[in-house]
Amino acid sequence: MKNLLLPIVLLLMALAGSQVNACDEDCKRKQAMEQHNVEFPSYLNAKFCETTSVDFLLRDYASLEKYRNDRLPTGHKGGMNNIRKMLEQRKEWLTECDDYLRLTEQGRVFYNAETTQTVFAAIDKVTTELNALVYNGSQEVIVTNGLDIAEQDFDKMLTVLDQHKTNLQLRGQLVIR
Repeated sequence: MKNLLLPIVLLLMALAGSQVNACDEDCKRKQAMEQHNVEFPSYLNAKFCETTSVDFLLRDYASLEKYRNDRLPTGHKGGMNNIRKMLEQRKEWLTECDDYLRLTEQGRVFYNAETTQTVFAAIDKVTTELNALVYNGSQEVIVTNGLDIAEQDFDKMLTVLDQHKTNLQLRGQLVIR
């Protein structure tokens, strides 16, 4: 009986110690805020960030694809400006989530640093081109000469998003129902 007492006590101490050292999301959040001297909004958590990125990959992707195919070729400046603003807003949300996930050591908003940077760069190229067309081009110039680069940038962004979505599906990390 004496021989069993020591292993049981050691096992109980190990279990108790592992729970004390476990750090859930609230713990990671507090540590990140202290370590990096930032204040995260109360709504910001890993689940919110996952929902934000999945919504961008599914819902916003569908809207962007429809705009690219149906509306961009018309060269209408109002639509371009609306899409540019929508992309800037979504990038702001995604950047906030990426910063949160990175600082709390819970990953990146688009799986890893390389993919996240690639997606953000593609969004930036589209918004920059749309901004240039909206504020520097006349309607006739946009339709005759200006859309080629915007269409190419849109296609590249949609391809990057589609590849990321496919990779997530292959890993079983994105299920579309």
